[in-house]
Amino acid sequence: MTLTNADITELTALRRLLHQHPEVSGQEQGTAGRITDALLGHSPDRLLTGLGGHGVAAVYQGRDHGPTILFRCELDALPITEQGDLPHRSTVPGTGHLCGHDGHMTVLLALARLLSRQRPARGRVVLLFQPAEETGAGAEAVLSDPDFETISPNYAFALHNMPGLPLGHVGLIPGPVNCASRGM
Repeated sequence: MTLTNADITELTALRRLLHQHPEVSGQEQGTAGRITDALLGHSPDRLLTGLGGHGVAAVYQGRDHGPTILFRCELDALPITEQGDLPHRSTVPGTGHLCGHDGHMTVLLALARLLSRQRPARGRVVLLFQPAEETGAGAEAVLSDPDFETISPNYAFALHNMPGLPLGHVGLIPGPVNCASRGM
C-alpha cells in the first residue's frame, strides 16, 4: 500500500499550512486543532486530545491481539524568525518551524492515511503528536497524563528528518539521537 499522487499533494499543502502557522512550546492549540481535524478524516479507532497540554494521539486497532507500537512527532515550533522568502513561510513574527516539526507531523499524518485504509493485522499503532518538545516539558507532561496509561505502548519510536540523507534511506540507532536529547 502506498500513497497516491493526490495524497502527496494534500499532505504537501497541509505541511505548508502547518509551516505558515507555527506555535511555540505550550501554545500549540491551533496546531493541535489542525492535526485533530486531519486525523478525524482518517478514522482512528480512538482519538485522544489534550495529552500533557495540547498533545494528540490517534489509535489504530488491529484485528488480533498484539503489541502496541507508538510513533511520536512534535507539535511545537521554535522562537526564531524564519529567513527566506518561501511562499509558505511563517506568518507568525519571531516563530518558525525551523527544526522540521511540520514535516514530522506530516509524516505521521501520511501514516494515518495508510492505517485508515489498512489496519494493522495485530496489536495497535498509536500516532502521538507531542507538545512542548523544544522546552523538554512535553514528554514528561504526556507521560504523566492519566490518559496516556490507556495507550501503554510496548515500543515507541520517534523520528527526525535528516537533510542530506539520500531519498528513501532511514537511519536507526537505539537511545537518544538528537543533539539536545537529555533523556528523562
